[in-house]
Formats: sequence, C-alpha cells, structure tokens
Amino acid sequence: MLRSTLMTTLTIAKADWAHHAGLLSEIRHRVFVDEQGVPEALELDEFDSLASHWLARIEDKVIGTARMLDGGAIGRMAVLKPYRGKGVGKALINAIIKEAKTRQYPAVELGAQTHAIAFYETAGFRVKGPRFMDAGIAHQHMYLQLTSDAPLGFNVDPGLRANPAQGVLELCKNGRWELRIFSHSLEPALFANAEFIRCIYEFAHRHQDSKVFLMICEERPLRETHHPLVELSRQYRHILQLRTLSIDYTVNADEYFVVSDEDHLITYPHQSEIAQILSSDDEAIARQYRMKFDQLWRHAEEPRSLKPFY
Repeated sequence: MLRSTLMTTLTIAKADWAHHAGLLSEIRHRVFVDEQGVPEALELDEFDSLASHWLARIEDKVIGTARMLDGGAIGRMAVLKPYRGKGVGKALINAIIKEAKTRQYPAVELGAQTHAIAFYETAGFRVKGPRFMDAGIAHQHMYLQLTSDAPLGFNVDPGLRANPAQGVLELCKNGRWELRIFSHSLEPALFANAEFIRCIYEFAHRHQDSKVFLMICEERPLRETHHPLVELSRQYRHILQLRTLSIDYTVNADEYFVVSDEDHLITYPHQSEIAQILSSDDEAIARQYRMKFDQLWRHAEEPRSLKPFY
C-alpha cells in the first residue's frame, strides 16, 4: 500500500478482479463510458481477469483505478473528474512502476490518450511511434525503461521485443526519404513478410528522391529462398539498391541495424538474436549509425551470386 503526501487520506492499494470487479468497473464506466463515450462492449475485456489492478481511495471512497498486464502493459488508468490534478494519477502510476520493478520488468508501456501525454512524460515515459485511434479516441504509444541493460541512448521496449517484425515495419512506415538496412541476409523473420515488402514498395514510390539501401553479409540464403526483396531491387534498381559487404569487413560486423532517415534506429546483435532488439530515437545516435552504414557501403558491391536474378 502506498500513501501520498499530497493528500494525507489518499491510499493506493492492489486489487484483484475476482473480489473488486464491481469497484473497478464502476470507476472505469464513469470515466470511459459516461464521460468519454467509449462503447461499453469495448471497455471491459478478457484481460481484466488476468491483470493486476490498483484502486485509489480517499478514506472509504474509491476515486481511481489502473491495471497492468503480465509483461508490463499498463492500461485503464481512470480518475474521477473532481479528483484530477491532485496527485491521484501520479500516485497510481508510481505504485504500478514500483510493482514492475519488483517483478524485474525491463520496461513498461501504455497507450496514452493524447491529452495525457505530458502527464506520462513527467513520470519518465517516452513517446514511441505514430499516434493511433482506439475506441474513437486518439492515443500515443509510450514506454518507460526500468533497467539499464541497454546502452545509454537505447531503449528496451517490451512491445518491440515481443514483435520485432512489427517494430521494423513501423520504423519503415514512418520513414520519409531514406532507409538503410544492414543485415546478415535480410532475415525473413524481419524483412520477407508480405506487409514489409508492400511497405518498402510504397516507400520507394513515396517521393521521387526516395532511396532504400540494403547491405548484406551473406548471399546464399537469399538465393536459396528467392527472397522477395531481391526481386524488388531488380525491378527498382534506381531506388532500391542491394549490395554485399566485403568479407574483410563482415568479420567485424557485431550488430545489424535499420536506420530511418537520421532520427530513428533499430539494432540487433545477430541474425539468431533478433529477440535482443533495441531501439533509439536519439538523433545523434541514429546519425552515427547512418555514418557507419555509409562507411561500410563504400566497401560493398553488387551481389555476384544473385546476378542471375538481376
């Protein structure tokens, strides 16, 4: 249980759906359904019985709630209108973060309604990706890194690690002018699904100056699988360029990465360790990786064993 110094009678305590469903759903119904117009059928879901819940009380009156799923996904943060701006939301989020640290989660994440972005930023959360609509309300994906198992400037994003392919796809979708992809052999788990190929095709036609640079270390897997990006690069060679890095330089390749323009980056240590993927929206770091790519690019050439496909 956590007591706030801002409101001496405010308490935050864990709750469970089996015993407190009525209290939890009442607060959420008043905030999300009555106040914000969220359809009641969308407000309750199958995760309620699985999640950890918190209740905020002033004396015996329940005034707020929130939940966290296993893995660190926070949601359903609701505080009754008369009690907003009084530290209730901050006390709730602090209690959840404390629990996540106890569970040794590397990070927590949430979908913030856009008017609440500044609130979560004061708690240390950072914006990630584009805004999206949920139940007719604009939201922003945000995350908070809790551990230091990533280099300075990089982020351990549980959503990205759970679905690296989606993370790479979103990075490319949000690119404006140039994409640089350095990989061992355009790992199919990241770069061969139909949605990614369509994204690259659309990116290549986004502007007349759009460019996609693909640099690989090993040609054989692409040849054996007839990788769709090889065919795409054959059709649009002036836009999508594919090169193989000289073997003299591949021996020192200790990580692979994707850089979008000069401001977003995803990196992973090895083609068999995609689950260790990291991200960074630090422009200085992304720029360094772009420069690293361009330096290696000068030591790469058109793939010899793939020329029949060209």
